[in-house]
Amino acid sequence: MLSHLVMHKIADIADLASKESGTSYEEYIRLFSISFDKEFKQYRSIHEVTRFKLERN
Repeated sequence: MLSHLVMHKIADIADLASKESGTSYEEYIRLFSISFDKEFKQYRSIHEVTRFKLERN
C-alpha cells in the first residue's frame, strides 16, 4: 500500500500536469511522466539496494 505522502505527491503531479496541458491528453501524459520520473527517480537506487540485500540473504 502506498503511503499518504506518496499518494499526495502523485496527486500534486497529476494536478500540475492537468493545469499545464490544457485539453491535450497526450500533453498531460507527457508532462505527468516527466514530473513523475523527476520526483521518484531519486528513490530507485535505495529500493534496488534493499532488494539486492534481501535477495542475498
